[in-house]
Amino acid sequence: MVTGNQEDYLVNILRLSEHGSVVKTSTLSKFMGVSPASVSEMLKILADQGLVNYRKYKGVSLTEKGAEYARGIKRKHKILERFLTDVLDASDIDAHEEACKIEHVLSDDSAEKLGRIVNIRNGSDRRSANSMSLDLMEPGNNGTISHLECDDSAKIRRLLSIGFVPGREVKLENRLSSQGPLIVRVGNSSIALDLDLASKVFIEEG
Repeated sequence: MVTGNQEDYLVNILRLSEHGSVVKTSTLSKFMGVSPASVSEMLKILADQGLVNYRKYKGVSLTEKGAEYARGIKRKHKILERFLTDVLDASDIDAHEEACKIEHVLSDDSAEKLGRIVNIRNGSDRRSANSMSLDLMEPGNNGTISHLECDDSAKIRRLLSIGFVPGREVKLENRLSSQGPLIVRVGNSSIALDLDLASKVFIEEG
């Protein structure tokens, strides 16, 4: 099992390396504010786990396994920062500090769900091709909320507060007029949703 401290090493090696270049132990030591002896000891442990290539006095680079792991942690950090600032209205500084703490314990499944709220996708995500915005659906159609697409944090918070959370089932019950609000069923509630907000909600039809 990779510890939080070990994850920090992997992410920092990723940050310091360019195109897979070797990172000097002294550079990593200064960057992390850790003694060279501690860095060397940790790199030996990571090498034994197959996460880095390490040669004493030569430097360190990430293995393919280590690079994939480090990129996953960086993605979690980015998702958490966006969620904390856009949804919870945290400051950039507070969001960064909180993300540094939470990224080590956040599961991949939870990271994916949060990513759908703040519209940060992984490389294999095909949501755009398989989903449509709620405002384009026809009355009587139903499906599952795939993700939200919006740069306005206030609108994201509004949608979440009234139940439009990725993973929930919805049904378009009616259109009051061509430009009027939609009547959408979410859970046990029917909600009047204006077209602008509806266009931010993407649905995978059932």
